[in-house]
This record gives sequence, structure tokens and C-alpha cells, in this order.
Amino acid sequence: MGVTIVIPTFNESGNVAELVRRISAVLSATDAEILFVDDSTDGTDDEVRRVSQTADLPVRVIHRDEPVNGLGGAVVEGFRAAAHEICIVMDGDLQHPPEKIPELLERVGRGDVDLVAASRYVGDGNASGLADWGRHLVSRTSTVVTRAMFPAKLRRVTDPMTGFFAINTSAIDLAALQPRGFKILLEIIVRTPVRVSEIPFEFADRFAGESKASLAQGIRFFRQLTLLRFGKMSAFAVIGALGAVANVAIVWLLTEAGIVD
Repeated sequence: MGVTIVIPTFNESGNVAELVRRISAVLSATDAEILFVDDSTDGTDDEVRRVSQTADLPVRVIHRDEPVNGLGGAVVEGFRAAAHEICIVMDGDLQHPPEKIPELLERVGRGDVDLVAASRYVGDGNASGLADWGRHLVSRTSTVVTRAMFPAKLRRVTDPMTGFFAINTSAIDLAALQPRGFKILLEIIVRTPVRVSEIPFEFADRFAGESKASLAQGIRFFRQLTLLRFGKMSAFAVIGALGAVANVAIVWLLTEAGIVD
């Protein structure tokens, strides 16, 4: 079974060589390629080309001078350019451990599901690589809000925010996707009838560079949520619905903290 590793990047030049080395080590006996879809301004694309000259696997890069639809758009462009129908999406900072790739491949290769997500919140998975308690809180709250907004679609998904997953792209209509931000997994699950399974993973520390998390990204994420859930409903209806979902999330967090029963 061939596989394309799709890696959307923005200013990750310091991670490229180590990432390619570790992916190559676990896929040495597999028909595989590594495809970077790069929106960087720090020469990450040049570093990919340099590393590709001595890599043990085929390594390609698509550099987008005019990034469209953020990380989600980069992933969809990677799907379209991939040499294989089976793709694994992962970040370029090594917080998604390449050593989990064979397990993702084995699970999606059974054929009973179309998408296998690596979850921080199932089994022995954990989110220890998040920088501080603030990011832990934001991550958990965002997950609760998201699952509350899509209870049917996400009833078997513990970590809809993960960016680490395997997918059989032949099972989805790429034209149906309308990526607007960095949570492409959520976009796929909500807009397409994919069969989903999960495996646990440990979210690792960043290898090099700086986190891209920001307030602007958070605003774009909640805009993506609103459009996915409510479409073109009136602003008053959207605000009311988001208020109800926020209330659910607050009650859950207070219950988890033991403040309320």
C-alpha cells in the first residue's frame, strides 16, 4: 500500500531535516513519498529541496506564493497532488511523532474505515506537548465546544482538533471541502460521509521554531465553526447558538474541576 505524507508548513525550516529522517526510518520498506505544501517566508521550501537530495524517500515541495485558505487549503492541495490515494497529514514541527505512522497505515489499511485520527484524548494518548496550562485549557475548551456543536458527526471522535490523521482520499469528494483555516480534519468529517476511527498518540514537544498559535487563528477557527454549523444564519441566531454551546462547555469544565456535581 503506497502512502503520501502531506505536511503543510509555515516557517519550519529548522524541522525539515529531522522530520524527513524520522519519517524515512519508519517507512523504509514502504512505497512512500513526502510532500511538503509550503506557505513559508523563511526558506523552508529551499531547505526541503536541499534535504531531498540525500533523503531515503522521494521528497517533493509545493511552494505557494499566494496561500489560499490557510493550512486547510494547503492540505487539500496536497491531496490533489499526491501520488497515492492513502495520505497521512501531519504537522511540520515534530509534535506529531512519525513513529505512529505505521500504526495509522495499518488501521486505515484494514478497509473498514476511511479516516483514522491520532487522538490525544483516547486510550493512553496525552497532550503533554502543549506549552502551558493556558494552551491546555484552550485546547480542551475548543474540543468540548466543537463536539457540542456537532454531536452526531463527532459522537465517535474524541479529538476533532488533531492535525494528525490517515485518510483514503478516494472516499471523499475534494470539491465538497471548503477549508478556511487550520482545522482540516473537522472540515472533512462534517462535510463528507467518512467512516472514522481513532488511535491514541502522545503530543510531543516542538523540535525547533515557534508555535503559530495566535488570537487571529482562534478567531478564524470560531468563524470556521460558525460557518460549518450555521451556514448563513442571521448574526443574532449565530450569537444565541454560540452562547448556548459556550454554556455547555463551561458546565463541563466546572464539572471536570469538581466545582459542580
